[in-house]
Amino acid sequence: MQRPIFASVQEYGRIFTNPDYWRPYVEAICARHGLFPCREVRTGLPGTMPVFLVDGRYVVKLFSDLFSGDVGFRVERELYELLAERADIPTPALLAAGTLFPAEDGWPWPYLVSQLLPGRSLREMAGRVDAADTLAVAEWLGPILRRLHRVRPPASAYLRPTWEAFDRFLAAQRARAVAHHQVWQALPERLVAQLDGYLPPLAELVDHRAAPHLLHADLNADHVLGDFQGDRWHPTAIIDFGDARVGDRLYELPALHIGLFRGDKGLLLAFLEAYGFDAELRRDFPRRAMTMTLLHEWNVMSEIIEAFPHVADIGSLEELAALLWDLEEPGLAPGLEST
Repeated sequence: MQRPIFASVQEYGRIFTNPDYWRPYVEAICARHGLFPCREVRTGLPGTMPVFLVDGRYVVKLFSDLFSGDVGFRVERELYELLAERADIPTPALLAAGTLFPAEDGWPWPYLVSQLLPGRSLREMAGRVDAADTLAVAEWLGPILRRLHRVRPPASAYLRPTWEAFDRFLAAQRARAVAHHQVWQALPERLVAQLDGYLPPLAELVDHRAAPHLLHADLNADHVLGDFQGDRWHPTAIIDFGDARVGDRLYELPALHIGLFRGDKGLLLAFLEAYGFDAELRRDFPRRAMTMTLLHEWNVMSEIIEAFPHVADIGSLEELAALLWDLEEPGLAPGLEST
């Protein structure tokens, strides 16, 4: 079995969701761990790593050397182990982990095998889950994320319970913010030109007197599972911890509010009330939440601009912060969504 090698990101992008290409590797992983019969191998939701669903029982996730796969593997494995005994934080069980190849001769292709939970992601159910059920999801997530944020990794772990890694991450994101948004092209140029003047000093953004928190950091509609019970859709689990980090709780909100709530402030408020909207979270909330959105690792603003094209006509980042994050101001109207 040959080690997968890709000449470019583009070549990888054409192949990473192809179950025919990856079947021999998935079969080898299943055979190594006695996970039989390994007959049906189908693609999971596309992200950045090859993910395959096997026989309706297992999820096999391989980690490439692209998109910080080495970090994602260590982080996700660590999170599975940290949460293994936490029934109050519903996540899949880790069944196996390893590498396909020795590390001496190239990228070893680490992998994780986890339990395939029943149900579908909230994104897959778009259009079938009504407003009442989506509100119930927001209220369900509040206490679950509160419990997740209180999990404290050991000092020896990769995700250490200190501010150092998060401070370095934010500083790097701040230094590259203009370049990132110029490449992403979600925000119009006039708003990108305002970034340097809008973003506050990092010392004002994070209160280092408080302890940092364990964050999922990419909790969008792909990563909440659920199923219908009768005519109501009920959430059952959260998945995919490859982007988890230790840091400020506000960094949790951009993916959640934009990628799951689609900018609906009613859902955001329901979540925050269920979570516990404490004084530290409330401090300068719209500006700090907007800053975390602009400094996010991923281009989270693209979903809002695509769904609500009129947002691109906003004149300033202050107005955009009020529209997205000020809970005292009107927000995005569902009727204005692009169809």
